[in-house]
Amino acid sequence: MENSQLKGFLAVVEEGGVSRAATKLHLTQPAVTKQIQALERELKTVLFDRTGRGLELTATGALLYDYSRRSLALLEECQQAIADTQAGAIGSLTIGAGTTTCIFELPHWLQALRTQLPGIDVVVRTGDSREIVQLILAREADLGLVTTAVQHPELQVTELFEEEIVLVTSAAASPPITDADNSNLLLHYPLILFPGNSGFREYLDQALIRAGLEVQVKMETDSLEAIKSFVATGLGSSFLPIRAVEAELSNGVLKRVTLSALPVLWRQTSVIRRSDRHLSPGAKALLKILHTPSGN
Repeated sequence: MENSQLKGFLAVVEEGGVSRAATKLHLTQPAVTKQIQALERELKTVLFDRTGRGLELTATGALLYDYSRRSLALLEECQQAIADTQAGAIGSLTIGAGTTTCIFELPHWLQALRTQLPGIDVVVRTGDSREIVQLILAREADLGLVTTAVQHPELQVTELFEEEIVLVTSAAASPPITDADNSNLLLHYPLILFPGNSGFREYLDQALIRAGLEVQVKMETDSLEAIKSFVATGLGSSFLPIRAVEAELSNGVLKRVTLSALPVLWRQTSVIRRSDRHLSPGAKALLKILHTPSGN
């Protein structure tokens, strides 16, 4: 199997068809088709089912896709490691991070990184903590910033800082909400939350269950700004990281409410990386920034 064939195969899967894959790779459609056919002949198997809905991976095709992603990522890592040994090589850095981290933390970290390495090429890929873990395991990112607990034998996890999670409502809610409304507050003021498949939501749901609190979830969205806007207009309440709502609390748009039945909630931000991955100059520099007190 040649790398060009595997790249063609990956492009067909990820772009959803030969035509779009050819465009991405700057090749003709027949050239990409020949790459797929050559792989099928060599492996003596069919990689795609040709259906009315297009191309769908067979079981062996899915297996090849998994291994191809990892092998090509490892090859690119090797090429980068060799480049890093050359005098003056700065290279690139790919970071995986969640939305709130990208908005409130990552900008000043990257500013510090560019001060140290002005020529570095930085790529940021967003996703929830589970997606970031998969990026790191697949060698598609050098470092990942996650906000839920991660345990994996192939990953090195370093805790950075804790952040309180607070309950917020509209400051203009009528009637006014007080801390004395603890008994049924979350039933009268339904929650607007991140999706149920996120690590943040799972942590929150477990905390509410342990506290014996009944809740009504009115809306789910993965947009932080949408949640804050909906809450500000009085559509419901939400649990959000304190850093994400500091401005709104300060200017009186949102109000923080304390529930006596619920202990203080925290989320831990950590940096993760593969234990066996070569650390580029950019990765080393960013780790140093993250581990300094001013980096938090």
